[in-house]
Amino acid sequence: MISLEPELTQLPDTGVLIARERREAVNIYPELRVLTWAGVMLISWGVGVYVAKHLDEIGPLAIAAVIGVAAAACYAWAYWKRSRTASLADDYVLLLAALLASADVGYIEHHYHLLGTSWPRHFLFLAILHAVTAYYFQSRLVLSLSVASLAAWMGIERRSVDAIFEAPVATAWRAFACSAIVIGWRVLDRKLRPATTFTTFFDHAAANLAFWGSLALAAHQETRFLGCAIGVVLAAAAMLYARRTREATFVIYAWVYGIIAVDTAVSEVIGDGILMAFYLLISTIAAIAGLFLSHARIRRAA
Repeated sequence: MISLEPELTQLPDTGVLIARERREAVNIYPELRVLTWAGVMLISWGVGVYVAKHLDEIGPLAIAAVIGVAAAACYAWAYWKRSRTASLADDYVLLLAALLASADVGYIEHHYHLLGTSWPRHFLFLAILHAVTAYYFQSRLVLSLSVASLAAWMGIERRSVDAIFEAPVATAWRAFACSAIVIGWRVLDRKLRPATTFTTFFDHAAANLAFWGSLALAAHQETRFLGCAIGVVLAAAAMLYARRTREATFVIYAWVYGIIAVDTAVSEVIGDGILMAFYLLISTIAAIAGLFLSHARIRRAA
């Protein structure tokens, strides 16, 4: 096995590099991020389960107050740590604060009906709250909650998946409109803040929203071919964007969403079950091979 240890010992301050060369030091940062994120999700889930099981015992006012205090404590921790040395958990504590605030606002609206028939507007309030928080703390995690709340306010997220099939055109146009808003937000963000770190997130969010809109159209028979055509065009645009920016994730978007659109259209034309199964087998293998080749090419170019 080739070792670079003799060369590294001739350089100053290379203790960490030598340790990594000897396999004595292992980077576990990605694993810690996943575990921290999982911990935040478990806490949020646990709060929801506890509230659901003890609603009658605790009372709605006490539940709202406790969740609000917990959210405020997490926000206070994030503010206190803002001027100090950052740690891995800081951004996830802020994410927990935003999730608790969302749960508290949703619970209050659900129980007390403060907005009446205009209850979806609490999603707009959450979108603004999370956007302000994201910009203040420079957090892309919280920014993702802002975009999700914006999508919910515009009616993309429904209580049932059946809504996609009941009103596919309306759902699709809401998705396209939300994608356009995110793109406009991205342009404004880059213009006002040239050193922004949110651009990549905006690109991913806008792409996924647009693809989901095309799939919503493809899920309905009357608009199936239109949705598939839009999906193929978006896949081609994603591939061109990946080649221009060397962003490998957009290659995955292009192949995954693109093959779904193509398979949906071809399956509609074939009709026969056996031929359809054979075609899906061949197209899946071809898509996997194409994805790996394209992804490797982009990675090498990057």
